Amino acid sequence: MPDQVERPANNQTPLYAVVVVHTALHHNKIIAAADQDDDLAEEVDYLTRAFHYNVPDALRPQVAAGQLVWVPFGRRYLQGIIVRLDDCSPVEETRDLDAIVDPQPVLSPLQIELAHWISEYYLAPIHQVILSMLPPGVTQKVEVVLRPVDDVSLEQATDKQQEILTLLRQEKALTLQQLSRLTRQRGYRSTVEQLLKHGWITKRPEIRPPQVRPKLVTVVRAAANADPNALGDRAIKQQQALRYLLAQRDEEAGWLPLSVAAAEAGVAAAQIRALADKGLVELEERQVWRDPLEGREFVPIIRPRLTLAQEEVWKVIAADLDAPGGRPFLLQGVTGSGKTEIYLRAVQRVLAQGRSAIVLIPEISLTAQTIRRFGARFPTEIAVMHSRLSPGERYDQWRRLRAGELRLVVGSRSALFAPVRNVGLIVLDEEHEWSYKQEKTPRYHAREVAIRMARLAGATCILGSATPDLESSYRAERGEYVRLRMPQRIMGHRRALEEQAAHLCQPQTRYQPISPDMEEALTAELPPVQIVDMRAELRQGNTSIFSRSLQKAIEEALAAGEQVILFLNRRGSATFVQCRDCGYVHKCPRCDLPLTFHSVGDDLVCHHCNYHTVVPPQCPSCGSGRIKYFGIGTQRVEEVTRECFPQARVVRWDLDTTGAKLSHEQILDQFIQGEADIMVGTQMIAKGLDLPKVTLVGVITADTMINLPDFRAGERAFQLLTQVAGRAGRSILGGRVIIQSYTPEHPAIQSASLHDYDGFYAREIAFRREHWYPPISRLVQLLYVHHSEAKARESAQELYALLTNKIVREGWPDVDLIGPAPAFFARLRNKWRWQIVVRGYEPQLLLRDIRLPFGWRVDVDPVMLL
Repeated sequence: MPDQVERPANNQTPLYAVVVVHTALHHNKIIAAADQDDDLAEEVDYLTRAFHYNVPDALRPQVAAGQLVWVPFGRRYLQGIIVRLDDCSPVEETRDLDAIVDPQPVLSPLQIELAHWISEYYLAPIHQVILSMLPPGVTQKVEVVLRPVDDVSLEQATDKQQEILTLLRQEKALTLQQLSRLTRQRGYRSTVEQLLKHGWITKRPEIRPPQVRPKLVTVVRAAANADPNALGDRAIKQQQALRYLLAQRDEEAGWLPLSVAAAEAGVAAAQIRALADKGLVELEERQVWRDPLEGREFVPIIRPRLTLAQEEVWKVIAADLDAPGGRPFLLQGVTGSGKTEIYLRAVQRVLAQGRSAIVLIPEISLTAQTIRRFGARFPTEIAVMHSRLSPGERYDQWRRLRAGELRLVVGSRSALFAPVRNVGLIVLDEEHEWSYKQEKTPRYHAREVAIRMARLAGATCILGSATPDLESSYRAERGEYVRLRMPQRIMGHRRALEEQAAHLCQPQTRYQPISPDMEEALTAELPPVQIVDMRAELRQGNTSIFSRSLQKAIEEALAAGEQVILFLNRRGSATFVQCRDCGYVHKCPRCDLPLTFHSVGDDLVCHHCNYHTVVPPQCPSCGSGRIKYFGIGTQRVEEVTRECFPQARVVRWDLDTTGAKLSHEQILDQFIQGEADIMVGTQMIAKGLDLPKVTLVGVITADTMINLPDFRAGERAFQLLTQVAGRAGRSILGGRVIIQSYTPEHPAIQSASLHDYDGFYAREIAFRREHWYPPISRLVQLLYVHHSEAKARESAQELYALLTNKIVREGWPDVDLIGPAPAFFARLRNKWRWQIVVRGYEPQLLLRDIRLPFGWRVDVDPVMLL
């Protein structure tokens, strides 16, 4: 790379914009510089590649880091983000920055610094990291547009040329992509080139409009001196509309959305527009926010008095909010211990300080309940961000946060990149959840990014959980985190509980004062857990999915008018379908995995690629009609529950029933309002929900979680069982939990039945230390995906040899390689998958300067090796 040179410009100090270009090229490919010569205008590090552009004099007064800009890039015209300004360039010749899309930066200096850290830590290309920080639809692309030339005769054109010309004349203009969908020609591009050569069509690049833009609505009000009597006697509808608008002007200053005014006046919008043509009403276009919380009414609540444990925790966190110490807090509190109240007070404090807060939740299913709690305290400050919002809603929430109009954002993983100003607090509720890990590049973990962001911003970071991730507990043990404990479940204040007990004719003997000096606040033990050995049930002739204990408990709960949760972490009706004569199992042709039977629709579904097919009446292999359905999913549990308890109202909450935008909230509201007696669901019902009428939680089978080929399977089983058990006994009604299992002696099940986190952690960390698994070590998964099985195997072996030589040649200590080997899911979506796992204390450093060939996926700190 040549020495850095300065470019004189009219005796001014040179100014260059260092731009990360939004190119779709893979980061391993050599990208030509903006001027396409041998001097690459890029930084040395291929992951954080950026290009220098000269800032023209006209743009100097307004250029700033974080802006979205247009730049020439080779033969293309692309958008990029300015990541910094520089007074020198690493290359001699640079091209000019072309235009600034938005004078207001789309990324803050904090976000730019965080993006570079994510890129370096997770070995992710910087342009993909930056794109993940922007709301959908903000960036634009340039498309090649074809248009027909007027007055061209088709007589000399071939049939193929005439077809293309006819399509272009019908549509006026088409992109190449649009043309490919309309034409029946396979080689349509060569036909297009022929038409261009003859001069019968034109081709030019055009900027495609943004996918989302500010929403404008037409508003109307009556003119000040408008007189309905001035209209003719036949203009009855116009008189009616004008009188209505005049009345609104007197009462409310008059401006109304045109659609609303027309509906309220009982006329068509065209009648009001006719009044505007006569000068009797005024019309304007005004911008409105697409607000996902529009129409919600938040009921204000009084802050409860803190318990002694809460008070001790709050003092520590409040002190850090005033003077951040740089270490995250691991808030470990049992289910129902009042962690949310700590979050609420922390948010209130940072808002009072003029700063902002981010609260992350792991599941969209928790959004509705979390929004209610935070909206009740901060109704005018709250924004929500998650994937179920429309692009327009996400864009408007993003703009309002960037403008500082809203200062609290609640949402799932992506809310971490919300453009909040002066962030003072970041909260991760249920921090142990693996859904905080991004599955696509950049494969970041929200917990690690939140901790880094808090350090960069001088903010406080709170990680909350009843069952912390083993890595978090290990870091707290080593002093990297500050652990704060809340070991008691808070039931409420004595007077309220006494009133509930009298109303429900329930004894109150199970409650105790939280502390001697706080007689009014009562606590209770966590719900008792019964483990049922399903092997014994089978030996005694019970082949039902319900043990006798669970069936009796459901009957008792229903008779008492209480609610029940039935948990199974698997969707569908049957796990697989098999021929009883030859043993043939119906598998996905693209993934080579057993298809799951869904009785709704009577079809077989692949849960990995969404392949659907019907259940064959006969075995495709031997022709037998003896088809058997094995295993069970939530759909089947729902069916059996309805059969066994026909008087019960049953609702199912899983991925199959929550496709609509508001389905999570609707199902939860239905259950909270007592419109359902039994809820059947997967892991989304296990997390953070406060359901006071639930007195029984039944785990249909705990074995589906334990028997996965992953060293974290036991930890996840313990966490899920403990969390779902925490849904019971959260009111005066009390509660209990029944766990059914064919391996009841498993340590994860035993520890969960005792609510014994410390005991489980001690055993599990000893196992991890013995086998040098995380958190003692760290992992990087290298996954190669290809249509050819031989190519996938060969590429994995080649990379393994390269890495082995590097380890030996450079003397890397405490680093080893696991594999190469086929991934657990060896084929998905018709692609073969081979993997290598790098293990060490800092394994990503081994890969830092290696440009992996196309087809490799890098996952630093993977949460699953599947």
